[in-house]
Amino acid sequence: MTNKQLIQKATDVVKTKKVQGGLIGDVGCALLSAKGKLYFGVCVSTGSNVLCAEKNAIGSMLTAGEYKIKMIVAVWKDLKGDVYVIPPCGNCRQFIKEVDLTNLHTNVVLDADKTVKLKELLPYNDSWMKQ
Repeated sequence: MTNKQLIQKATDVVKTKKVQGGLIGDVGCALLSAKGKLYFGVCVSTGSNVLCAEKNAIGSMLTAGEYKIKMIVAVWKDLKGDVYVIPPCGNCRQFIKEVDLTNLHTNVVLDADKTVKLKELLPYNDSWMKQ
């Protein structure tokens, strides 16, 4: 699957809804598991809670009994409909790693032409293993 295709899949799940205290669905995530299955999630940001789109998609993957991620992307759509690829937040980066250490090799899509390994986004990611 290409970056552009995965970006489009993430864009397709963005369906923004305003709710009291926040937005639901303005960020979408698509992930391709190591077994080749696609999983999706959207951000839920209310006054009392935030669930990142990446965690939502990972939750679906975990529910299906999978743990390894080949590729992941998140996109945000503004009120004009313009789409922006966004990197996972620090909490999501850590979560991806903790789900399975091999996910340090997950391809994180940063643009249609740019992908980096998760380990590149987690400085000093293996220092705790040396203790």
